Amino acid sequence: MNFDIEYFFSMFPIILSGFPTTVEVAGVSLVFSVIIGFIIAAFRYYNIPVLKQLSIVFVSFFRSTPFIAQLFVFYYGIAQVSRIVRNMSSFWATIIVLSLSFAAYMSEDIRGAIMSVDKGQFEAGLSIGLSTWQTIYRIIIPQAVRVAIPGMMNSFANLFKSTSLCFIVGLKDMIAYCKNETNVSFRYLEGYMAVLIIYWIILSLISYLQSRLEKYMNKAY
Repeated sequence: MNFDIEYFFSMFPIILSGFPTTVEVAGVSLVFSVIIGFIIAAFRYYNIPVLKQLSIVFVSFFRSTPFIAQLFVFYYGIAQVSRIVRNMSSFWATIIVLSLSFAAYMSEDIRGAIMSVDKGQFEAGLSIGLSTWQTIYRIIIPQAVRVAIPGMMNSFANLFKSTSLCFIVGLKDMIAYCKNETNVSFRYLEGYMAVLIIYWIILSLISYLQSRLEKYMNKAY
């Protein structure tokens, strides 16, 4: 079978039909994973009893198990015993699992960034009359963000790529559109080459934005 260049280019608009869904899932999951990750990082950084131990187990579990297995257990396994999950759309099921899974990675990036800030900075903030929250918000976080950006952006890139597995629960993302089309035409090489190029372009853009953001954040240093 020869490579059909015309069919190859015709696949791009078909695949991009699922682009809004892919971006929406990745964007919402990113917001939730950062929020959850920050909470988990705070539990571990401030050594909060019980919550610290639970957060360690949480991070260990989600970092040590495959995302696809997590998605299957939640969407097909827990659905057998939970009516809420059984009636949940594949869109929100995907977001929940993605958020929890990558919150484990985000929490480590955030915790490492916070630990990189000298503790004397916190004490200095309190000594000039700032409250604990004001010290964290005005002094600690601005310095920690600069350190956290590379790791968090890498985690987001992996999160974005992981959305490609979500077609297995019926989500109509870019991979799903490609799969449906190639199952009819049997032109798998052309179809999935187009998918690779689309993901490559998107993640190259994310990488470029990361470098620009890092340059901006490091300007003061």
